[in-house]
Order: sequence, then C-alpha cells, then structure tokens
Amino acid sequence: MSGPTRRVLRRALRPSPTAVLAAACLLALGAAVPAHAATGQTVPGDLACSALTTATTSVNSTNAADTTDCDLSTSWQSNGTHTQELSVDLGVATPIGRVVISWGSGYGTSFRVRTSDNGTSWTTRSTVSAGTGGTQTVLLPSVVSARYVELYLLDYAGSSGYKVKELEVFGPTAYPPPAQPAWTGQFTGYGTTAWKAAWGMSDSSTWNLQNLKKITDSTAPGDGSALQVTYGAGSSSASCTNCPTQGGAQYYTDLSTMGMSALKQSRTLDLRYALKVPVGFDWGKAGKLPGLYGGTIGEESGGAHGNGWSTRYMWRGDTAPNEGEVYLYTPTSAGPTGYGVDLALGDWNWAADGAWHTVEQLVDRGTGDITVWLDGRQVTSLVGAATDIGSIPFSGVFFSTFYGGHDTSWGPAKTTHTFFADFSLSTSLQH
Repeated sequence: MSGPTRRVLRRALRPSPTAVLAAACLLALGAAVPAHAATGQTVPGDLACSALTTATTSVNSTNAADTTDCDLSTSWQSNGTHTQELSVDLGVATPIGRVVISWGSGYGTSFRVRTSDNGTSWTTRSTVSAGTGGTQTVLLPSVVSARYVELYLLDYAGSSGYKVKELEVFGPTAYPPPAQPAWTGQFTGYGTTAWKAAWGMSDSSTWNLQNLKKITDSTAPGDGSALQVTYGAGSSSASCTNCPTQGGAQYYTDLSTMGMSALKQSRTLDLRYALKVPVGFDWGKAGKLPGLYGGTIGEESGGAHGNGWSTRYMWRGDTAPNEGEVYLYTPTSAGPTGYGVDLALGDWNWAADGAWHTVEQLVDRGTGDITVWLDGRQVTSLVGAATDIGSIPFSGVFFSTFYGGHDTSWGPAKTTHTFFADFSLSTSLQH
C-alpha cells in the first residue's frame, strides 16, 4: 500500500441477511428507500457497508470505519496533511461501477478513485479536480473488478483536513451499447476539395500542411488510408524562432461545414481515432496530439486564449518520456505560464511499437467531465475538470500535433513521424 504507514481500524458489524432482504423487497415494491442511511441502516447495494476500512491518519477520536458504518451521524477526519488515503477492503474481488461520498466540511477538492487487487498496487479509475462537497457520486466509465477501493486525497476545502461522513461503493451501472458514429473521417483523397468538405476543414489558423502526407496502410483501421506527419529534427511549434527545421502541423474542422451542426449543442461528444508511433521514436521533451475544441478558432488555445476550450493530448516526460496526459484549455483554466493545464500526467503511456492504437475521449459539457480510453480500456476520468464550458458549443476536431513548447529544446534529435487514421465522432461512447 503506497503512502504513509496506515493504522488498521475496527470493522463494524455487517447487517443481517434479513435486513438486506427486507430492503431489497422494499425496492421491488416501489417503496421509498433513503439514498443514505441516517442511523446505521444499510443502503441497498452498498458494498462498503461494514467493510474493513483504513486511513492514513485520524484525529478527534474519529476513525476510518466511521465512513463505512452506514451511519451519516458519524464521520472520519484526517489531520491537516493534504495527501491522505482512505481505503475499503471488500473482502473479495467485486464488480464496481460507482462510488458515493458524503462529505463533511473538509471536502476533497482534488482526489482520485483508485482500485487494487492486493491493497498495494493501485490503478486510478477516476480523477476529480474540482470537488464540490455535499453528496458526490463518481461514476467509473467502465465496470472494474477489484477487492480494494480507495480515495486518494490530494487537496481539501478549509484548513482542518478531510472530513468524510460516509463512503459507499456500488456495483455495475447499466452502460449503453457502443454507439454508431455520427461522422467518420478517412484520408482517402486527402487535400482535395471533396475531402476538405467532408472534414469541414477550416482555412483559419492552419500551418505546416506540407508536413502531412496521405499514405496507404493495409493494417490501418478504417479504409486503409492514413495520414503521415513529419517532424523535423529540432522542430517545435510554428511560433518557434530558433528551430532549424519545421515540424508537425495544425488544422481545424468545423461541425457546421461538415453538415454536423446538430452536434454543436450536444451535451456530450466522443472523438475516436487511431494512432501509430514507430519503433525508436524520439519523444523529445514533449508534444501534442489531436483532441476536441469548442468556441471560436483562435480562442481555444495559446497564451491569449479566450471564450473557447480544447482537449488535446500530450506526450511528455515525468518518469518516462512517453507519458500521456490531457492538455486542457478553458476560459478560466490556465497553467503557470498562461497556457494550458496538464491533467492526468502518467495515467497512461503512449506506445512506440509500430502498431495501431485507438484513443478515445468523451467530453461532457454539462458536467465538465473528460474521460479517456486507450484501446478500449479506460485510462483516466477527469470529473468536473472543465466545468466552465457548458455554454460554449462543440466546434469540431482540433488536429494539432507538434513538439513543444515554443523553442527547439522541445524537439527531437532526428526527423520523426507519426501516423493517424479512422477519425470518428459520436454523441456517446463508441467502443
């Protein structure tokens, strides 16, 4: 188990089978069952009720088991250290679909929901970067089976540590079948008038299109066409003033131009495409990959971004040069340099193996949630990361890929290539 040494705390008594059956019968008969227990009664379906629970620290005569005693009148409180862990042992590997947290005054503003099979090695399932307190539900984008469920707490409201009244864990939520895409984008005919119309390609803010080349690859998803991107040695963004070569490229698609105006006001939009990175790829310092955008072109990114947003990916090094992240711009989100915000760095790794991999992002303008899957496996869920984009419609695909950064230090030591294929858009999950 990572983090500071934990104290194992008491296990509460499990409710009797009769009590559980009675609650289930009430549900079946349509009787009202409270969403949360108030006086030690189990909540139907709560897998964590009475489970063994541990925490990094506890103060004021509270303990971790107070969060799984099925009683909102009790609570656990941590000391003032920001990084804390609150973990539940379900006893056996169990399918999990959502977690419900009843916060006290010290609610988590930034935390992760993680799972583990052994209580030592943890996998992040959802990341919350703008916690709201109260009763908060965190949906896992896909059902996972795990014995241990943990809140990995990073920051809290107030000045007295975290306070959790109840931590509930529930089984699978019904997920809809994969959706048929509303639009697909191939690279057959790339650069022709017909292709530009099908993609809704905008003439605004495009650059380095000479670095894009259509190729045929029988292994590529879709119709076997792909787009090769060339990055020159030492290249960076188009604004670089000391780069010896040019590299990468950028263009925007417009939903209205491609005949997809109805998608602009959708609450959710899912972008899926295939990426191939050759063996021996030089990752340089960092680089960008396509994502979605909303608002007016020119306001969705850059140091002078305005009433727009974008959700490109990046590769960049922390512990490895190929770590993935979401690079977010919103009207109110900016990193320390005034540019984008790095989210979920290291939650997945891009593979330079010469094989095609499918990456997919679902953006919910209603909640601000951004969820990412790699080859059909959910790798991060950023709950509430972009809560200020609800009034800004979807605009299209932001095809943007380059090293950087804005100077040659970001670039590769040699000329490199990446390959893209089979873009698609849908209002719901596509895998």
